[in-house]
Amino acid sequence: MIRVVHVLTRTNVGGPSVMLVDLLEGVDKTRVQQTVVRGAPVVSEGDYLKDRTVNAEVITIGGLRRSLGVVGEVRSLFTLVRTLRKLRPHIVHTHMAKAGVIGRLAAVLARVPVRVHTYHGHLLHGYFSPLVTRIFTSIERMLRTVTTHALVVGAATRRDLLEANVVKPEQSSTIMPAARPMQRHNRKQARVALGLPENGVLVGFVGRLTGIKRPDRFVRLAQAVPNATFVFVGNGPLRDETVASADSLTNVKFLDWHDDVSLVLGALDVVVLTSDNEGVPLSLIEAASAGVPVVSTDVGSVREIVKHDVTGFVVSDEGSLAGAVTRLVNDASLRRTMGERAGAHIAQRCSMQAYLDAHTALYERLVRR
Repeated sequence: MIRVVHVLTRTNVGGPSVMLVDLLEGVDKTRVQQTVVRGAPVVSEGDYLKDRTVNAEVITIGGLRRSLGVVGEVRSLFTLVRTLRKLRPHIVHTHMAKAGVIGRLAAVLARVPVRVHTYHGHLLHGYFSPLVTRIFTSIERMLRTVTTHALVVGAATRRDLLEANVVKPEQSSTIMPAARPMQRHNRKQARVALGLPENGVLVGFVGRLTGIKRPDRFVRLAQAVPNATFVFVGNGPLRDETVASADSLTNVKFLDWHDDVSLVLGALDVVVLTSDNEGVPLSLIEAASAGVPVVSTDVGSVREIVKHDVTGFVVSDEGSLAGAVTRLVNDASLRRTMGERAGAHIAQRCSMQAYLDAHTALYERLVRR
């Protein structure tokens, strides 16, 4: 049996945590034994593992969370080394930027033979100043030499990493997140349960309220399209600032994280992604799986899951974003048609079985080698 230790910065509500749980629940347990090492959860971001029973040991190392500091980083590094020496895995599989750095270094020091890292996106633009971005890119290039294999969420994201010389062609591959079958709740009942207006078109932003996600654009969309209600679903460091910026708008609502995504999507008519940078956004995969059309900025690998003008709209600027949202808000037939096409497309494009089989086959191939 292959022993795999997954290392994450934190298990907040978001794509990496959902993809991890898919692995923990779906991979054949007679072939792969999995353990999770994570940083301490951040209350404002939610904890995806809270109240979930996963068939894996979960170990928390506080210093792996996002906050930086040399002493804390060194301490968490050697705590992780000791943990890996005790667990003696065949593979360390890291997720997210900080855990990717500390986890791969710890795996080398603990003499773990196989180091896999999943790029759920990248930090090549949009997150930091040019100087800090160059530093992070240089670190990733150095880590490439100790990475047995890099999994990249989306072909476009992998192309960016190849061009930046962060991953090697022969030691990297693309893997798409899985789309869970999702049955939407009754529209009226879902809205009542969530305390949302029962009538009218609801446009949703589902995700963390952070700079890279550009919640400010969603607020401006609400100003540009006053005949719809715009709903933020999520939390994050920009929550208070975003609430203040929308204070004068009567068509903007705020919901906290909700465990039942199908309930949220049952209430929404359109989902919008306003980000400056993404990998493969899980919120769009979930929306498509539930038959909800989407409008998105043209970032990351969005075009791999959204067929422009067929299952939704992928646009290049804020003006086009407002135009596409307006078109869907004003045309119920178009919303229905695009939603139906989106469900069929994503079921084929993001198969759960293909996702699980790809990981298992990679683990077995790397261990054999």
